[in-house]
Amino acid sequence: MKPRDPVLDQCSIAATLALIGEKWTMLILRDVFHGIRRFDDFLERLQCSPAVLSARLKTLTDAGILRRVGYREPGARERFEYRPTRAAVELLPVLVGLMQWGDAHLSPDGQGPVVLRARTSGRPVHAALVDDTGEPVSPSDIAVQRIPRTATRTTTSGAADVADMPPAA
Repeated sequence: MKPRDPVLDQCSIAATLALIGEKWTMLILRDVFHGIRRFDDFLERLQCSPAVLSARLKTLTDAGILRRVGYREPGARERFEYRPTRAAVELLPVLVGLMQWGDAHLSPDGQGPVVLRARTSGRPVHAALVDDTGEPVSPSDIAVQRIPRTATRTTTSGAADVADMPPAA
């Protein structure tokens, strides 16, 4: 067995992909931002097995990316909606970036089936590289700087509720 690379053990990209890098997980997140909240609605849109959907929703809930909220239709048992948390909203630029890349490189005409627009201005929305002041940064102007780690890093779940966030376009 090949020894693990300690740099990979501390890699945020590797850790994130281990959590959300599976196809169904990303599609669930996409649908959450389209306003889908209920198990049966996910199942209908995704056309995956109920077992796969249950497992992925559990992973996202356990990680604090989605939050389960109970509801009950008249005369029916309690069921659950899955609502995005702050941690989910922080993943939105990742999803938008994947969408932009797919539109540009996988669509025959360079356009996808949807465009995201700002509600206030109507202008298209794009994921972009910006510095902490909001100024655009070219990929050639980015320097990778290692941060020394002396202790095990703990993460927060980001479970602040954003349940009333309007669905994405």
